[in-house]
Amino acid sequence: MVTLSIIVVNVKEKENLPRLMASLKKSTYKDFELIVVDNETTLGDFKLVKIERDLGLAYCRNKGVEISSSRFLLFLDNDTEVMEDTIEKFFEFINKNPDFIVQLKLIKDDGRIDAAGGIIDDLGYPLELFKGSIVADFIPPANILYAKGAAIGMSKDVFNMLHGFDNEYFYGYDETDFCLRAVKKGKKVVFLSSAVVIHHEHGSFSKLSKEREKRLAYYLESRRLYFVFKNFNYKFLLPRIHKIFFYFIGSIFMDIFHRKKNYLAISRIKALIWFISKFYKIIIIRLKDRKTTFLTKSN
Repeated sequence: MVTLSIIVVNVKEKENLPRLMASLKKSTYKDFELIVVDNETTLGDFKLVKIERDLGLAYCRNKGVEISSSRFLLFLDNDTEVMEDTIEKFFEFINKNPDFIVQLKLIKDDGRIDAAGGIIDDLGYPLELFKGSIVADFIPPANILYAKGAAIGMSKDVFNMLHGFDNEYFYGYDETDFCLRAVKKGKKVVFLSSAVVIHHEHGSFSKLSKEREKRLAYYLESRRLYFVFKNFNYKFLLPRIHKIFFYFIGSIFMDIFHRKKNYLAISRIKALIWFISKFYKIIIIRLKDRKTTFLTKSN
């Protein structure tokens, strides 16, 4: 049995996969299996999970874990590329700290930080740390609140304890939700700067800016509302509900009157409708999880 399963979703931007695979072949750490989740029959030196329909990143990542046969998991986007020692450094750390969730250091092509993990503000918006800056490899692992899914790892025990990613997150917030649930259960999320991953980040949406804007507005706003009302505890959430919706409605008015982009306003309204359709599910989740508390202190 191998010690590590590397899971890659290959539904979009398929032309990037060969570059990632080539970098994995050069890895100094060899005791891993590569699992590729795809909506087509892709041939290669990996285990293939063929899905009939793309139901989002969370769903695809969960399907990959279902056939994994190792103690530890590492999720990579298909537009990433690892250094020769990346997997080895990650495994050395996670093997000694199996209760941690690990954010590997994602860098852009120019060497600047793409993701080092982040925190969340009181409206549920992510605040990414060190983005665009240079961070040295030798800094000790630092606690964060969430890790970016393009390069995130953990033990299968932690994954199973949290019942995997929430399939409602088609795009965005799936890893944020996962990490926050882990923190609420006493687990740590850390940034491991010594394990470097290049993130070419071509994106999974159409290159047409209008279509991209519409889909991002819909998915990120709908899932942000779902994330906030699912995870923030009542004492933290109730004083902020008016502020959350004030900014949301304000964004719609900005789309119409300032940005002159009515299509964005329509996307946000659709996001609100989707959120309302999930409210009963949120109530059920909260009733099951009512003893947990949101750990972020109010300002």
